Amino acid sequence: MLLAVKNKVAVVGAYGSGKTLLSTALSHLTGLPRTHGSPMREPVGGEGRSVHNWTPGQLLQLTVNRYTERVLDESRHADGFISDGSVVHEWAYAKVRLVTGSYPGTDVPLADRHRSTETAVLEEVADELGLLMKHHAGRTYDAFLHIPIEFPLAPENRPINENFRRLSDAILIPALEATGIPLYTVRGTLAERLEQAGEYLGRPSVSTVDEAARLAEKSTE
Repeated sequence: MLLAVKNKVAVVGAYGSGKTLLSTALSHLTGLPRTHGSPMREPVGGEGRSVHNWTPGQLLQLTVNRYTERVLDESRHADGFISDGSVVHEWAYAKVRLVTGSYPGTDVPLADRHRSTETAVLEEVADELGLLMKHHAGRTYDAFLHIPIEFPLAPENRPINENFRRLSDAILIPALEATGIPLYTVRGTLAERLEQAGEYLGRPSVSTVDEAARLAEKSTE
């Protein structure tokens, strides 16, 4: 069965799963431009403050900022793009961070966790923003390429922990599925993920898988 060609593609998955590397390689493989939001690092008014010391208000500010940046960047590429992440990621990150913090002690599902009154109010705000983001995703993307959690976080790359990754992926996948946009899973090495993605997207290649992988690994060193 022939698949419809996918031109507006979001590479999705938990933090540290390999989205940046795969989206970069896919851009080389397909010739589509790569889009992304800026690193979620410093809120306006909170310059120099550690990621772990953001206030809930600053977290929501950064969530809106990243959403805006993604929408603007995607709108510049009407003929197609490969997005490093998706607008729904901003919602998932904010929701888990508000409820559990960066280092949840367990992977107890988010729905089963206690919320203070303040946290519940802030989470409602995040969820309302999430509705906007999911609506945009359903109107914008042709496909989601999901990278499951296959490898642990590198020791030097841990602004969150493994429980956070599992919790965020657990709420991200149902949210993406609810948009009605096709969701494909790619696994394995970078070359294997590229091979699978190429089949799912149905696009002609402008490079070999090996060359696209080599260029991506070089640019992200």
